[in-house]
Amino acid sequence: MTTPNRRLSLDEVLDEFFYSADKPTPAQVLHACQAHPEYRADIVEFAALWTAYEASPEPTEDALLPKVVDDDVLRLQSFVLNRLHELDLEAASSSQAEAARKAVESLAGKSLRQAAAAAGLGASALLLTKVLTKSIVNVPNKVLRDLAAHLNVTLTGLQQCLGPSLAGAKSFRAKGIPNVSAQETWEAAVRSLSVSDEEKQRLLALQTSKGDS
Repeated sequence: MTTPNRRLSLDEVLDEFFYSADKPTPAQVLHACQAHPEYRADIVEFAALWTAYEASPEPTEDALLPKVVDDDVLRLQSFVLNRLHELDLEAASSSQAEAARKAVESLAGKSLRQAAAAAGLGASALLLTKVLTKSIVNVPNKVLRDLAAHLNVTLTGLQQCLGPSLAGAKSFRAKGIPNVSAQETWEAAVRSLSVSDEEKQRLLALQTSKGDS
């Protein structure tokens, strides 16, 4: 009969860490933190104390214990904390991109037209599809910001998920889909639309909207 997995206590985690090596290394501390993220702060603190103890000189008779130089401790903490921060950012970025991808792939029919309007593209679902598949090389930032706000996703996540691969999503399998292998400028894409000259001028003006670059 197998014993069901259970969450290790902090003492068990620290014991496991302590007996895994003669002294803590940045790589081992990082591995322990990744394996037990709920105890990150405790593991880093334990490793710092362990490192300080290892760096301490042996006490001598009739002499005060010299002050421990904490360079080793600071180096270890700096490496581990910086790397954990990088990993957290990578995980957050991946999560944001996945959320954006799901939101974009859900666009079809009415929701696609609504997203186009929210992004300032009027009724042009085709222009939005070109934006989503990155067929346009210089999409105005305002369009992307407004689209991200409409989809309730981050701008960074949205930008990461856009690309030709979206053309294969079910939502975009429709007549009039752009040739994703072809690249064009915002100006060319707008001027090719079957809309009024006034609407074309409005769309072209999105490039110079306040805060856009």
